[in-house]
Amino acid sequence: MADKESAGKVDWNERARYWSQMAPKGASTNDAPNQLLISRAGIGSGDHVLDLASGAGEPAISIATTVGESGRVVALDSSERMLEGLSARAQEMDLSNVETQLGDLDSLDIGEQVFDAVTCRFGLMFAKDAMATMTAIRQSLRPGKRAAVMVHGPPDQNHLYSTVRTAVLSYFNEQDDGWAMRRFKFSAEGELRGLFEAAGFSDVDEEFISKPDIRPVGEPFWETLLMRAFGSRVSPLSAAERATLDERIAAAFVPFQTDGGIVLTSSERVASGAA
Repeated sequence: MADKESAGKVDWNERARYWSQMAPKGASTNDAPNQLLISRAGIGSGDHVLDLASGAGEPAISIATTVGESGRVVALDSSERMLEGLSARAQEMDLSNVETQLGDLDSLDIGEQVFDAVTCRFGLMFAKDAMATMTAIRQSLRPGKRAAVMVHGPPDQNHLYSTVRTAVLSYFNEQDDGWAMRRFKFSAEGELRGLFEAAGFSDVDEEFISKPDIRPVGEPFWETLLMRAFGSRVSPLSAAERATLDERIAAAFVPFQTDGGIVLTSSERVASGAA
């Protein structure tokens, strides 16, 4: 695309404007992935947890409610605006145990043996050197404590993003340069497990989760994803142009329509291991 994404960069501070607009103002509205990470990382009351690439607060906000007042969550992200939105959510929920930290996955400065758990939801794919990142994660954990990482499943089993992206590219008459495929890095079986093992983790497990994602016919269910991923392109459109884009997107989902609604597939891969 003709924006910063096509050049191999994402301006996360720019995206944060739209993420904050679309994010919940309090507790998560899609908490199942958060709870899975919390379970796999063995997080409990009183724990000191690091959440990487926290964005607007998933899963950091849910972790904060799990560890309670005696615990603490360090939410790290490379975008100041993302962290501002996260802090606002924490304040809305009266959570005083969330600390934000500006940082990058490729230059982690998080100390050794200081955390009871480390989590990362849909962020590791964007690290330039994932092995170095995973090694730093393992070193930051206290002995025997766990890290849990979630990535997207394959594009052909994540219909919402793939379909919206194709429709947006078509609307702007642009070719797919393939850069966005890094969103699906580590989606193949064994890749995430192998990364954990190569970084020195023990007791490693990996799980693939694929589930139906049923959406209502006649409603713009793609709005949140559209604005998070393409907000800077979509916002300048006139009302008529936006209506045309929405028509293009709606048409792209027609092949998935059944009597029960728009039946899509959503998938993730999660792995965890002990330091």
